[in-house]
Amino acid sequence: MTGVVLYADPVCPFAWLAYRWLADAETEFSVRPMSLSVLNEGQTVPEAHRQRIEDSLHVGRVRAAIEDPAAATRFHLELARRIHEQRQPVDRALLRAALRAAGLPEDLADQANSADADPAVHSAHRASQDALGETGGSPITEIDGRAFFGPVLTELPTPAEGRALRAAAAVPAFAELRRPRVGAPTIPEG
Repeated sequence: MTGVVLYADPVCPFAWLAYRWLADAETEFSVRPMSLSVLNEGQTVPEAHRQRIEDSLHVGRVRAAIEDPAAATRFHLELARRIHEQRQPVDRALLRAALRAAGLPEDLADQANSADADPAVHSAHRASQDALGETGGSPITEIDGRAFFGPVLTELPTPAEGRALRAAAAVPAFAELRRPRVGAPTIPEG
């Protein structure tokens, strides 16, 4: 299918589950960046989430420094898989490994501590918010021009369940479906 875009921060476990679900349910979709770091600028972040926000800044800078969109997406996915399925910490070694796996120069990892890419990180994040039409976190899913915050998943659904998202998005009047989230996401190791 065409017309599906996932705006995601690679450090977000909910975004990784959404990616995995879409990858099982859709034949074609694109992944674009958004930034939990930018989303939380000027906010008081709970101690438990501070490292994730710092990691978001560093990986966002590296992703923004990659000029080829396809290569940036490969890096994003290699990075997210290692973070969420292999439980690797975000550090220089992880950035270099994900860059190498994506066929990119490992020295791009140096961008993690450089503010040079910050305007691009902000611009990409703004694009995710513009697609949604309001402030939203990671992930944001756009289907045929209609964007929604989420899906926020705590487990990986079956591929058949993924088609339900497209069906809901096809209804122009559909705006929101929400229930309380229970617990942290469970991501299969890979």
